[in-house]
Amino acid sequence: MAESQAAEEARRRNPVKLGIWIAGFLVAVVGLWIGKEQLDIYFASSNLNNLNAQWKAKEPLYIAVTKYQGRIGEIDHKLAALDRLTTNRFLWGSVLNALQQTVVDQVQVTRVAGAQTYVVEEPTTIGTGPNKAVVPGSVIEKVKLTIAAKDYNPKNEGYSKYKETLCNFDFFVKHLGRRDGFVLDGALGPLRVDPQDPARQFQDFSLGTHFPDARRNE
Repeated sequence: MAESQAAEEARRRNPVKLGIWIAGFLVAVVGLWIGKEQLDIYFASSNLNNLNAQWKAKEPLYIAVTKYQGRIGEIDHKLAALDRLTTNRFLWGSVLNALQQTVVDQVQVTRVAGAQTYVVEEPTTIGTGPNKAVVPGSVIEKVKLTIAAKDYNPKNEGYSKYKETLCNFDFFVKHLGRRDGFVLDGALGPLRVDPQDPARQFQDFSLGTHFPDARRNE
């Protein structure tokens, strides 16, 4: 009897059996952890699918909004350019007012012509890589003024006196930046008889000037 109990006690204390129990427990724990990870992956995948479905439903709206934002940016850029043009444009009224104050006896102005043109310069890129710099585009405003007139005092070169008067008038000195801004445009015309007064003779002449170019950045 004592021998049977001793054998039973030895079997209970067998380290192999204890190891088997511990290994089984660890396997169960690992199995539970793997199951949890699989559930997390399943729920994450399901959530991703839901988000993708929501994005696909809203993607057309996003594309439309992005398109309209680009359009709004383009319109704002054009409005800003128009604003600069209206606030910085060349004012011909001031030129005409100056001409009214530079009248010379025996000189009759017959025509005033103004040419206002714009040259567009596209943006340019200088350099490459991280040192690359973009020079913004600009619009260059070119203004030319031509005055055609009759000189009824050709012996005393009335055209020269008129030219000198224009060159020294404050408005033109300020805006042309010099006192010799007006030049004879072409040659003097031949002496002609005034059809309305045959006793008078005159010469046609034309004066021209260029205002400094104005550069407007885009």
